[in-house]
Amino acid sequence: MPAFRCRKMQRGEVEFKENSQQVAVKWHDKRDVHVLSTVHTATMSATGKVDHLTGELKIKPDCVLHYNVKMGAVDKADMINSFVECARKTTKWYKKIFFHLIDTVALNGYIVHRQLTGKVITYQKYRENLMRELLEEHHTPRRPSTGGRPAADNPLRLTARHFPCKVPQTRRHCKVCLSGTRKRKHRRLTNYVFSL
Repeated sequence: MPAFRCRKMQRGEVEFKENSQQVAVKWHDKRDVHVLSTVHTATMSATGKVDHLTGELKIKPDCVLHYNVKMGAVDKADMINSFVECARKTTKWYKKIFFHLIDTVALNGYIVHRQLTGKVITYQKYRENLMRELLEEHHTPRRPSTGGRPAADNPLRLTARHFPCKVPQTRRHCKVCLSGTRKRKHRRLTNYVFSL
């Protein structure tokens, strides 16, 4: 990305820099937007919308208009995954990428499943079914411990082949939180129980 002039731009202002192969755009909407493209030219086009303040047609760079048209599906996918994503706060960047790829693969599988079967289920239910089937298919029983201290917060019921299932309209105390060996046992309510 080439360096643009360091000045504060007003809303709607644009600056282009181009060579024979690519065009760089700095356009100010609510904030500065930078675009680097190899398929667009330094041109502006009308959006078909009217500015409420001036009453004139809004215009945007062609590359921004093209981006807005094509990136709708990506934004929607990010929104759907944001409700059930498996990523957690971590300092390891490669873990974030790995979990993002898992979420993307699961969403793609959900879309294909819905198209091939015609069944309409929620995305969360699809992910629960997917996890259940993966665990049933690739389950390996735990080997008995050869020594050392046993895990402190590990109730016996969680070492067998149990799967979480939601209990409608009831909340119970979490067995894991209550069975710990720590002095202060936290009471937490949950809608899930483990079933065989």
